[in-house]
Amino acid sequence: GRVTISPAYFMQMHERIQDPLVTSASYSIAEVQVWLAALSTTEFFWNAITAAVAPDLFQAGSAAISDALGQVSSNPNKSAAASQWPSIFSGLEVIVNRVTLSHRDPGGAPTLYDLLVSLGIGHTATMKLADVQAELDYFPGTILYIAGKVLEHSVGPWVNGDRIVIAHFMKDKVHDRMGVPRPAFPRQSFFLEMVGKEVRSSRKSQGR
Repeated sequence: GRVTISPAYFMQMHERIQDPLVTSASYSIAEVQVWLAALSTTEFFWNAITAAVAPDLFQAGSAAISDALGQVSSNPNKSAAASQWPSIFSGLEVIVNRVTLSHRDPGGAPTLYDLLVSLGIGHTATMKLADVQAELDYFPGTILYIAGKVLEHSVGPWVNGDRIVIAHFMKDKVHDRMGVPRPAFPRQSFFLEMVGKEVRSSRKSQGR
């Protein structure tokens, strides 16, 4: 099966900048709220990983979802506590034992990376990136950041086991509505600079 969960998004055919943000119907289901509460600590960990590997993405996601949750929370007709959303991403899609056909993400932007978390038991699924003719191991425990708007990607049939994926995504139109600019692509120079700072700091500490 497949279910999409979002605390603040545009309804289909109501995606103009002036249209209201709403919560998905699935977000209000009691079992989904219990599941999100149980997942919160893990989501905070994934948020921290995002901050380390794609800091501009983290900043943009944090700013956009914070403002979006504020707008949705002020709606007197809301049916669930949007403020309890644990992720910096606009929404989650939970996919269970389904093949994912080759596609690009229609609602994203080139620099709004998806975070894909592959879970399950005993499967040997692979992620195919047709544009670069690559095939990546997508076993349980794999975490993958992908520019889903840019790269065509798919997950074909696999042998044995059960496959679960929690796909995290950001919606470009939600960021536009919140006035949050698209983040820059992560750069190697940023990571080299951070490593250099750590090395210099360590040397100074030893010199004392």
